[in-house]
Amino acid sequence: MKLILLFTATFLWLASCESITTPAQSNVAEPTTEPSKIPNQQLHDLAAYDSTSTTGTNTTSAFNSTLYSNSPPTSNCEVVDINGYLHEQCGVTLKCPWSDQFYHLNYYEDQDACIFFEVTNRCQNDPGIYQACGHDMCSGSRELNGTTLLCGTYFCDTEGGSHIENALRCYPDIQCEGDLNMADCDNIYCNGHCDTWDCHDESNCNSVQYGVNCTRNQHPAWVSPRYMCDGSRHCEDGEDEALCTNCSTLRDHTACFGSYSERQCIKIFQSMRCFPPASLFLLDRICANGQDQTNCSDPDRVVMQCLLQGYPTNISTWGYCKYGFDQLCDDNYNNECIKPELGCKIHKGQICDGHVDCKTGIDEICTSDTTINCVRRFQSEHHVEKNISRPIPLEWVMDGKSDCIDETDEDESRWKKCGSDNFTYYEDPNSGCEPVLLCPLEKKFIRPAELCDKIPTCHFEINLCTSVIDLGMGEEINNTALNYNGLRILPPCELINSEGNQLDNCTIKYHTAGFVPTVLELHLETTRIRVPNKNISCKNLFGEDYVYAACSNICKEAAAKCPLIDVPGDTCITRANSVRALTLNNTLTTLLKIETGEGDKYDQQIFPCSNKKCVLYNQVCDLKDDCGDGSDEKDCVNNFKCNSSDTYLGLTQVCNGVVSCSDYSDECQPECPPNHFDIFENNHLRIGSYIVGTISTVLNTVSLVRSGSRLSEKKTFEMFLNQLGVMLINFGDLCLGLYLIAVSYFDYAHQQSKDYCQKRYEWYTSTECSFLGVLSTTGSQLSLFAMAMLAISRVTTVGRIVLKDCRSYKSILKIGIFAGGPILASMLVALTPILPNFEDYFVNGLYYEKSPLFLGTVNRSSHIAAFEAYFGQNSSLGKDSSWKQIRLKVAEMFSKGGPNTKGMRGETVHFYGNAGVCIFKYLVRKDDPQWIFSTAVLTMNCLCFLFIAISYILIGYRTSRSGKDSGRYSGNDRELQTKIFAIIVTDFFCWIPLGFVAFLHLAEVIDATSWYPYFSILILPINSVINPFLYESNFYMGLARSAISLLVGVLRKIWVICSTLQTTAATPAPEEVEITETAL
Repeated sequence: MKLILLFTATFLWLASCESITTPAQSNVAEPTTEPSKIPNQQLHDLAAYDSTSTTGTNTTSAFNSTLYSNSPPTSNCEVVDINGYLHEQCGVTLKCPWSDQFYHLNYYEDQDACIFFEVTNRCQNDPGIYQACGHDMCSGSRELNGTTLLCGTYFCDTEGGSHIENALRCYPDIQCEGDLNMADCDNIYCNGHCDTWDCHDESNCNSVQYGVNCTRNQHPAWVSPRYMCDGSRHCEDGEDEALCTNCSTLRDHTACFGSYSERQCIKIFQSMRCFPPASLFLLDRICANGQDQTNCSDPDRVVMQCLLQGYPTNISTWGYCKYGFDQLCDDNYNNECIKPELGCKIHKGQICDGHVDCKTGIDEICTSDTTINCVRRFQSEHHVEKNISRPIPLEWVMDGKSDCIDETDEDESRWKKCGSDNFTYYEDPNSGCEPVLLCPLEKKFIRPAELCDKIPTCHFEINLCTSVIDLGMGEEINNTALNYNGLRILPPCELINSEGNQLDNCTIKYHTAGFVPTVLELHLETTRIRVPNKNISCKNLFGEDYVYAACSNICKEAAAKCPLIDVPGDTCITRANSVRALTLNNTLTTLLKIETGEGDKYDQQIFPCSNKKCVLYNQVCDLKDDCGDGSDEKDCVNNFKCNSSDTYLGLTQVCNGVVSCSDYSDECQPECPPNHFDIFENNHLRIGSYIVGTISTVLNTVSLVRSGSRLSEKKTFEMFLNQLGVMLINFGDLCLGLYLIAVSYFDYAHQQSKDYCQKRYEWYTSTECSFLGVLSTTGSQLSLFAMAMLAISRVTTVGRIVLKDCRSYKSILKIGIFAGGPILASMLVALTPILPNFEDYFVNGLYYEKSPLFLGTVNRSSHIAAFEAYFGQNSSLGKDSSWKQIRLKVAEMFSKGGPNTKGMRGETVHFYGNAGVCIFKYLVRKDDPQWIFSTAVLTMNCLCFLFIAISYILIGYRTSRSGKDSGRYSGNDRELQTKIFAIIVTDFFCWIPLGFVAFLHLAEVIDATSWYPYFSILILPINSVINPFLYESNFYMGLARSAISLLVGVLRKIWVICSTLQTTAATPAPEEVEITETAL
């Protein structure tokens, strides 16, 4: 009766499969004409399913006669999915591949309650035995060495036909077919698999006897442990049922309920323990709860130790959660299992144990191993050597479960305790404590190394990271391929005009569900695409549009190769809707099943990943690692991969001034602007800064010393004020000179360390940068305010007869106001932006060191977006929130690293940290919080110059009208006034260009952000060199005349010496006179 019911149910299951469109009903779409770059092997393999695919064109077709050459005996044929393999079913018969044969399937159940399939006849021309694929109702198969079988199944001949075997079972009297090497039967003993029909090959292992040896029908027999104490006598003397009646209670771990019947009580003998099941079916087990897989005598079959009902025991290789048993250990450690990927369920002790258990190898990707080793409680059956010490994963530390035999992972004294308040966590003793992101609902946390790694540890992690970091396609590159009335348009094509006229530079082409011929009718309709007639750039194409352009050979980039490759049959191991089909060269390929209202349909619009996963075409080259191993983004020309993470960016996100990689690699590429690598972007600015700074410092120091020595000579109040004003101007210019020397030094230091690009935000937030900003601002404002005070002094005293004594108390008070006013006003302007009480008006953002979530300068809006993703409606902060409130909210998200740490605290990117040169932020936009202050200061400076100009015009007018100056002032004083006027003019022409550019930048007419270095070196400081030279012109002219005179004297002496030497060389030597005796 059981067999009849089983046959009926299976037949109804096959008959209920949805049909698809037959060849007579299929509509073949208009093929495209562009050449294809698809691998030839893939075209060859899939041509079996497409009668129109001889040229490799893209088309849609039904499951056609190329594969099934002759007409079936009935028109009611359909392609059905049988356990993940496609077969053609015609009524109650199945059709053979590559031939016109048909066959029936019979079903029967063996004594292990396993369903076997038997075919009435074998298919011809089927070397890989695809006929048997999908008919594997029994589990327990294993890989065969050197076999060419497509599905690991083969046929063994019987009287009724050929039955399908899915596991290597050795039959001494039966002929089996399918490249089966029967020599393997010599190596089947004690390998943990049932390789014979009765599993006798596992009956005696490591001197442990399993089952019962007895006689049956007067012949030696062996009874499997599965049939002991089952209520039926399998031995003549009933030895297999002896002593089985003492099962009085199930509280004792020596008895259990049988798997065949819940009422059956089975006494568990030692010869029954830890025997391998024939399959994973429940009926193949001795005990329904797996209790027979405890207390093993064979150490090779033990994977873990634990307590069972308070008694020490062990668990066999078939007793943990991989095989679906109930709780066996008191602490349920046998069920501590995880699923690293679809279809792979392993014990947590198999993570990073040196053996690959999942097909993709994801279980051996170890990123959190600690420096402490231990012998694990779980010892995999794949390890020949047991009790090997291995690193302890950080996730195991103090998690409440003892994963080490010596409980090292739960020994608090071995680990560094981090955190504070009500939350603590543990780290490797050789590492530091870093703030971790808290997951309140899951009661977990995320370490910095795991944050924003695209693997969601907490439910909000993906939304949180994408709210702050642009991890995928940015808004400006998300829709590069436009759609208009169902027509996809690739750039540089334009939209169709209102009359629907086609543009000259584009043409309409068709493409259907990707770019490979498919096995069955496509579930997608034919798509019209407007494509340029000339080659285009593929750098801004993504997904299916990129694949279409690259495989159609219309990309300008030579490196833009077609990413499609052959789709092997072992692909898509993680997709539940994948099926297998046969190709022309007798290999398997993978298709995807799409459920529609008209039945199941299949296509091959998939990309096979290197790790055996698969993704759709729209997931290829889309800036996301959809495969998990990066193979879908590997050979794409439209992306940039961060150096230390698996983040892919669009090319427009590289060198755009916005940090998107946690290692800053997207902004540290050779093609990025030079100011990303050094404070000064070129050597001209660097050399200019040293020269201008040195000259300014020397000249203004000399001027200050000389002016100070002459200050006591000024007897009148007016002359004293003039001299003091010049000294204030010199001091302001000296500050600018010192600023240039200092910023040049820091530029040199960063240049030597070659780390400025990665650490420039640390420079922006440093005390040194703030000091330089205050120094330069104080110097420039002091010069300006000193000139304004000189103008006031001159306007109020010119034309007046009475000269005041500068030594009176009233004069001293006025002098103090005259000198102290500009200094205090300058320092007020310079220090106000960096005062903590005013940070809400001046701070653009915060910088978090070594945070993968908050990168670069994080402004208010990014913080608010992060709070909304983390807290939801409870964030309670808006766009006008103070930085103090933002810091407190961030502190709620993260735990402190330790009692003496500050936790996740953002450093202020202060007012002067807007650029590497650290000067006053004159160039602002209306979305900058400090734009009002900067605009007010710049406006004040312009008004000051306007006042100064008007004042000196008025001074000149009064002087020319009075005619009394010659009697009141000496010639030196008039010369001093002339020099002051020249100084004011030079300063005026230094500030005018800056003010003009700043207002154009504010109005967004130009973007002058990159001009800061030029203003800091060439515009503002240049007057600091000119001013002292103008004031001390007589001194420097005297030095110049002396130097010239000295040089002329030296040159004259050199000329004389040279002339003398030349004359001496030109005079002939006297002739020698011969003296003879006659002469004497």
